[in-house]
This record gives sequence, C-alpha cells and structure tokens, in this order.
Amino acid sequence: MAIDIEKDNEGNSYVPVPVGKFELEVELISDIFLKIDSKFIKFKNKGDTLEGEKLDYFIQKSLKSIFIELDSVQPFMEWLADKKKAVIDEMVEEVGEEHRELVEKRENIKEKVYDTFTDMEMDSGVAEILQSQVKEFIIEVKEIDLSQAVLAKMLKHSSTIADHSLNTANVAVFMAMVLGHGNYQVLEDIYMGALFHDYAKLKVPIEVLENKQNMKYNQAIQDHPAKGAKAVKKLDNIREPVVKIVEQHHEQFNGNGYPRGIKEEEIFGPAMIVAMANIFDNTVMENKNKTKKEKYRTAIKVLEYDKGKQFDPEMVEKVLVALKLAYGEYYIPPSN
Repeated sequence: MAIDIEKDNEGNSYVPVPVGKFELEVELISDIFLKIDSKFIKFKNKGDTLEGEKLDYFIQKSLKSIFIELDSVQPFMEWLADKKKAVIDEMVEEVGEEHRELVEKRENIKEKVYDTFTDMEMDSGVAEILQSQVKEFIIEVKEIDLSQAVLAKMLKHSSTIADHSLNTANVAVFMAMVLGHGNYQVLEDIYMGALFHDYAKLKVPIEVLENKQNMKYNQAIQDHPAKGAKAVKKLDNIREPVVKIVEQHHEQFNGNGYPRGIKEEEIFGPAMIVAMANIFDNTVMENKNKTKKEKYRTAIKVLEYDKGKQFDPEMVEKVLVALKLAYGEYYIPPSN
C-alpha cells in the first residue's frame, strides 16, 4: 500500500496519520510530530499519552493529520489496528456478536475526513459538492440511536421544535464544512449539539412555549441553554463539546448573549456555528409564508447584518457566499 511521505529541510522523512485514528489516554508506541509552517515539531514522546482535550482542540482547528517518522510506520499502524480491534471487541461484548458488522462500520465512519475546499474560491460547483457531503454525513449520523431517540422525544412534545432542531443541525454541518471542519467527530459534535440545542424546551409547557405574552416565556427562554446543558450532560455517551454547544448557543460575539455573557474567543467555536444556524433557521421559519427564495435570502441578510454583533464577523464572511449559493438560488459558474 502506497503511503504519503514528507521530508523536512534536513532530509528526515515523516508520514501523516489521520487525527481520527488516535486513541486517547493510551501510551504512544512512537514519537508524534505536528507540522507547523513547513517544520515538523515533536509534540509527544514515545510512552506519552494523548489527552482528550488536546485531541479535541486539534480536531476543532481542522488539523487533519499528526505525523510520525517513516521508520516507525509499520509498528505504529499495527499498534493502531490492535487498539481499534480492542475497542470493537469491547463494544461487541456489550451489544452482542450479531452486531459486530455494525460496530465495525461505526468505528470506520468515525475515522472519516470530509473534503472542505477551504483553499478554493466558493462557486456553485463547490457548494453542490459540500451539500452532497452533508447529505452523506446526515445519513451516517442518523444511525446513532441517541439522535433517533431525541428526535422522537421532540416530535412527541412539539413538531415545531423537532423540525427546527433538525434543520439547524443540517445547516450547522454545512456551515462547519464551509469553515474547514472535515473530521467526522467534530461534525458529529456539531450535529448533536444543534440537535440538542433546544432540549430544555421539552420541559416547558406548550402553552408557555408558544405564547410570547405568557409571563413565564422570557424566563424559560433565558434558562434553556444552561438547563439544557445540565440535562444533556446526564445522558449516556454525550461528549463534552456537545454540552458546550448546548450551553453557549445563545452567547454573542459582542458579549450581549446569555447565560454567561462571554464574548469573542471565549465562545466555543462550534457553538458559534450552531448559533448562526439557529438564527438562520429561525428566520426561515418566521418567513414561512414567503417564497423559498425570499425566506432564505432574508435569513442570509440577517446573518450579514449581525456580523460583529451576535456573530464572529470572520465566520459570517466565510459562510455568506456558500449560503447564497446553497440556499439563496445565486449562481457562480463552477471552475475546473
């Protein structure tokens, strides 16, 4: 099997390994390196462990690969394969041998990295490819039992919340890919965070939720991010990034959001993506009586108007053209 090899100025050879292949809190069998400004910097020594928070940080920053020295490739890949097999065997022991194929598929999906085209000019061809990747991702992530369970619960309480949560999740994944997030795990975190972002509203009586004049309405809205995060944290198999997204999806870039009033870099990046997707879909739903083109273009204008206020202006600037092409019926001829 052919492998990619990169060399530094001194002639040392390195091989990229996808970030998604690494196991957490397990002793590394070789040194690992980061590529920074064309230089290979040793990040961890053989025998060290890779902490979950650090790996999540790399994923959120769209780091696709960690490097190892060429001489270490064979034992390192065998080590990764053994660790992956151990994870699969442990899960199979829990769910039953008859589900081994599904468990293996799930682990393979988790290693997937999607193309994001961040180094290309956005045009109608690129937007179409990204949309098709979003559809592919959604098909795969919907196999997660938890996502199906929460959607069923939402539908039972309010079809409006369920529709909005699903739409927000789809748009958030599209925005994330536009912003350069291609790792399956971070896309899953964003999808699940968006799906759960209004989870606490399921505890609010419909007569309060659907009546802005009700005295309890404003308090319920103010409370739902923190209460939702607390409730989601108690569920099985929920990652910390999902909890952060739920808690921070109403924080604003200028510090005027809630529940904590944090601002700018203090806000978790994926939470800001979900915040944009949330406002985008809310605007679409508020204009449901307009034509498809009109309601989506109105939602795009809302994001454009709010950049630097509610939202990170750099993020908004990057997603605007893609949103216009994907949802606003604009057209830029595809490049070669």
